[in-house]
Amino acid sequence: MKALFFMLAIMYRNIDIIEEINDKNLYLRKISKDDSLFLFESLNDKRTTNYLSLGPLQSLERSKRLVKGYLKSWDKYLQFNYIIELRERNKSKKIGSVSVWNISWYHRRADIGIWILPEYWNKGIGKRALTLIKNVTFFHLYFHRIEAHIALDNERSIKLFKNAEFLEEGILREYLSLNGKYYDAILLACLNRS
Repeated sequence: MKALFFMLAIMYRNIDIIEEINDKNLYLRKISKDDSLFLFESLNDKRTTNYLSLGPLQSLERSKRLVKGYLKSWDKYLQFNYIIELRERNKSKKIGSVSVWNISWYHRRADIGIWILPEYWNKGIGKRALTLIKNVTFFHLYFHRIEAHIALDNERSIKLFKNAEFLEEGILREYLSLNGKYYDAILLACLNRS
């Protein structure tokens, strides 16, 4: 798999796997084993997990296995999971996560998703985090296209992605299975025009 990845990287450009990027005090950094407790505690809030295919996590051990899987996927260039942090004067606060997955190196595209703790909603953080992940995907990984599939009922996320310059491309009927129920999803995409 790594040989194929490097062949494709050479075909397109030399990619740069970014482990940390920031916009002033807002940071995206590679997930680590130390984030297991944060994920476990954060993904037990219904407001956070209502439209996620992930969570609530049943145990801290499950959270540790999840992070371990994320790190293996990172090493294989299959998925990149970042923790969103606010940093002020030597203090750091974990407030969410953004992920790049379902990567097609050949077609230079991927899916992205984001979640943020409810107390940080409506503060512009989501848009800033999406801008950072667009920088990673377009200018370091050299993807041409990134997509988000969002439940139609999730108006907050749809608005966030549209504000971050994602365009609506269509509706996917019963595309998402969340909590045993199927939801129609809106397909939003952003293209690299540089």
